[in-house]
Amino acid sequence: MNTKSAQAASLSIGELAAASGLRASAIRYYEEAGVLPKAARTSGQRVYRPDALDRLMLIRFCSRLGMSLSDIRRLVSTPKGARSKQIWRKLVDGQLEEISALITTAQNVERVLLESRECDCVTPESCRFLNEERAKPPPTRRRLGFHDALKAELV
Repeated sequence: MNTKSAQAASLSIGELAAASGLRASAIRYYEEAGVLPKAARTSGQRVYRPDALDRLMLIRFCSRLGMSLSDIRRLVSTPKGARSKQIWRKLVDGQLEEISALITTAQNVERVLLESRECDCVTPESCRFLNEERAKPPPTRRRLGFHDALKAELV
């Protein structure tokens, strides 16, 4: 490929931003975070290969699914094939577990809100919901999230 056709096939950061719907600052951030390969430079300007757009779409997709940058970095840094599929499945399984827990929590909150809306308690001492809350142990400071569990499992 000659220089002119290579330049025609490359994208400036502005063109990549427009094509991806992301800001140029986000693209630079993803480079620094190690989830987007460093761009080549031409006269001091970033020049991206066309496949950078596919990588940004993957990053955006994974981000919308709630995956962390470290998870995305792990996904994009693995070789293609079975290992990549295995990591993807572990990430998705972790997200599904987390979403399931969030749904359960939201349903419980909704139930308590609906029940407490009609509460006729006169004092906090007579409130069934506050008494149930008093009987519970204090919440733990930090729970082990699926990202931590996945990281421990893959190491």
